[in-house]
Amino acid sequence: MKRFDKIGSMVCLIVAAIVIWQSAIIPMGRINKPGPGFLPFWVGIILALLSAVLWVEASLRKPSAGTARFLSGEGKWPYVVFAGVSLLAYTGLMEILGFRISTFLLLICLFWFVGKQKWWVVLTGASLVTVFTYLIFRVALKVQLPAGLFRF
Repeated sequence: MKRFDKIGSMVCLIVAAIVIWQSAIIPMGRINKPGPGFLPFWVGIILALLSAVLWVEASLRKPSAGTARFLSGEGKWPYVVFAGVSLLAYTGLMEILGFRISTFLLLICLFWFVGKQKWWVVLTGASLVTVFTYLIFRVALKVQLPAGLFRF
């Protein structure tokens, strides 16, 4: 695990360096009037700092006795495949059913089949997440979301 954290931190550090380099090419602007390079530059800086923290943490950590492997438990791969297929179906159904219905159905699938939650948790969670994401994107940020055939 220690080795994978070091590799992951180096990959993220390289990505951060590329983001910082490319965002420095475009106008940055000022803090009170940011340009198009402002946000990517600072995101790159934060990513670089977090990568460095991960590298240091992995270097100082003692090697663990047991090796935990990603998805090594029995029967975990079908959940990953199901989540991927669900996301593909979500993107395909977004224009047909609209944002609210397709998001609600996706969350029901993920909470129920992958998360193995109780029905009241599934319905409450899917409803709340759908309503809050709609309020954030459509109402607060005024982003156009697909209405679907039902215009709902």
